[in-house]
Amino acid sequence: MSINITQSRSKILYNWFLPTRLFKKRLKVSSIPINNEQKQLLESIDPGDLVEIINSRFDVNPTSRINAVFGNPDFLPFSFLELGVRRGAAVCRIVRNFSEPFRQEIVNIVSEFEQELKNNNQDILTKQEIEEIFSMSEKEQDFGDDFFPNLAGASPSNMLQDPERFKKLLPIPIGTGFLVGNSYLITNHHVIPDREICHEIIAEFGYDQDGLGRKIPPIGYKLDTNLETGFFETNENLDYTLVKLQNQPVDPDFSILGRAGDRFGWITLDENPTRIAPPVDETKIENLKLAGFDIKIPQSKSLEGEPVNIIQHPKGKRKQVILSSNRVTEIYKQFIRYQADADFSSSGSPVFNQQWQLVALHHAAVADINDSKTMFEITAEEGVRTCEIVKDLKAKTEQYKADPDLSVQQKSEPRSKKIQTFLDIFVDTVEKKAETNYTYPVPTST
Repeated sequence: MSINITQSRSKILYNWFLPTRLFKKRLKVSSIPINNEQKQLLESIDPGDLVEIINSRFDVNPTSRINAVFGNPDFLPFSFLELGVRRGAAVCRIVRNFSEPFRQEIVNIVSEFEQELKNNNQDILTKQEIEEIFSMSEKEQDFGDDFFPNLAGASPSNMLQDPERFKKLLPIPIGTGFLVGNSYLITNHHVIPDREICHEIIAEFGYDQDGLGRKIPPIGYKLDTNLETGFFETNENLDYTLVKLQNQPVDPDFSILGRAGDRFGWITLDENPTRIAPPVDETKIENLKLAGFDIKIPQSKSLEGEPVNIIQHPKGKRKQVILSSNRVTEIYKQFIRYQADADFSSSGSPVFNQQWQLVALHHAAVADINDSKTMFEITAEEGVRTCEIVKDLKAKTEQYKADPDLSVQQKSEPRSKKIQTFLDIFVDTVEKKAETNYTYPVPTST
């Protein structure tokens, strides 16, 4: 898939959601492409682990309502759609109410970039580009025209200089997330990189439309930033952030709903690494057999990678789902790659297999960028394997136990205990040997 992209859109999409100090360090933002150099950082999956994945995907679970066996025709029962709807309820759009200091950072960056364009005799940001960057299409009708009055002789970006006008853009969509516990939400590190911005974040559930195209008003929850009751764990390398929501919605009229998970359910994090299989060809099969591995693939035939289903808010739009042209292309130790459609603000979306089991956290696209920097050739999308996120949380628990100073926070129980509580109640770990993922709340609390 090729994407034409102006230099200005490329610059902004790479950078604008992040604080200035990180601009030169990060290459991926909100599903914007990873370049070829980053491919070298991927660690190959161990051959034994690959064989375990392949063999396990040939085992039919007789208790499952949905059995899409690796390599078999992709016939699915109609209940597949019902389960997908339940999973999708836990997915939310993440928006941010940028504070005045961050507004000024955005204005300064845009101004500096426009000056750079002028110095190179290139076009400055257009009205259409500003509208796309700030997802103005999701505002009320004619919002864009009202936001850009009297443009004669002025740059569209000048409209951002006025703090009161900028406030009309708020909140601004920055990503996707989903519940992994009754109040626990996961998204990408590059969407919520640190605690400092948590007070500006709102998770909007039900940002959707019905079968007639009528827009459904979302139900928003703020993050719990209280050190005693809140939760914040992040990993930049695995690009995930796990936070906790407040117990009641922002709108007091919806306070009867209580915790988000009580209304929308959640999607269970799973440490099982064998939930989805990559493509395998005859050469790979023969090489694995020569290495002494027993593979259950009948007649050593080549197989396509399994399909993935992705529920997301691309460009901050109403909830979307990808159900076609979406097969796995490669599995690495920590990441999985697949063919699928995504865009900025798709970051933090759940990636499922055909049984609607969570297999990855979507975080970026992979692309070849031509010399002119005006064309991205998207070669794959990439997600962080769920099993690796669970392993990292377990490792953090042990790390914090070994270093009490790192674990203890002011007016708060140790971080190790908070993570362990989350793991014990909501996560399917190897120790639990869980066979079924729960969508709806279990009778417990934390």
